[in-house]
Amino acid sequence: MTKENIPQQYPGYPGARPPKGWVPPLGQSLALIGVYDNESGAWMGLPLQVLREALLNAEAIHTEDRIDERDKVEVTIPDASAQDTVKTVELEVPAGEVWFLNRLNLITEAEVSGNVRVSKFPKTDAIDKKYLGTDQAAGNDESYDLAEAGQLGADLRLIGGDKLSVMATVTAAGGTTAARKVTLSPYGRKARRLV
Repeated sequence: MTKENIPQQYPGYPGARPPKGWVPPLGQSLALIGVYDNESGAWMGLPLQVLREALLNAEAIHTEDRIDERDKVEVTIPDASAQDTVKTVELEVPAGEVWFLNRLNLITEAEVSGNVRVSKFPKTDAIDKKYLGTDQAAGNDESYDLAEAGQLGADLRLIGGDKLSVMATVTAAGGTTAARKVTLSPYGRKARRLV
C-alpha cells in the first residue's frame, strides 16, 4: 500500500479569504476557478458574470433546431366584427428551450391591423409592451429584421415560458365583411438552455 501525500488545505470558513501568499493544492482536492491577483497578493474567485457570459455565448452557437414558418401563429377576427374589436393569440416558448429570433414576419389582411407583444419587454400599464410602436396597417406583409439598426440591434432571446402575443384589431369603420387573419411567422433558432 502506498501512502499518498496531500497538501494541507486552508482550514478557513467558506467565503473567508485565505492569508496572503497561501496557494491552494492544485489538481488534488480543489478544482480552481479563479485567478491570482498580483496587486493584492490574493487568489480571486472567478466572477460569476464571466461564467454567465460564456454560457450565453455557448447557447447562441449550439443550434438544436430552426424556427420558421412551421412555428407561425394566426389570430382570426370573425365576420361582422365591429370596429376596434381586438383578438389575441399567444405563442409560448416550451420549457427548457431558448429561442434566438432574428426576424419576425407579420401579415395583416384587409380591414385589420396587427401588432406583436413580447412578454420579456417591460410592461405598459400591467400589459406586455407592443413590439411595434404603431400597429401595422391592414393589408401589409412586413418582415422586421431584429438585428438591424432601428430595431433591436441583436437577436431576441426568449426562454421557456416567454410569450409572443399576436394582436389583431378591426380598423374598418363598418366592421369586417369576412373573417380576417393576422399571421406572425418568427424566424431564428432553438437551443438548449444553459443559463
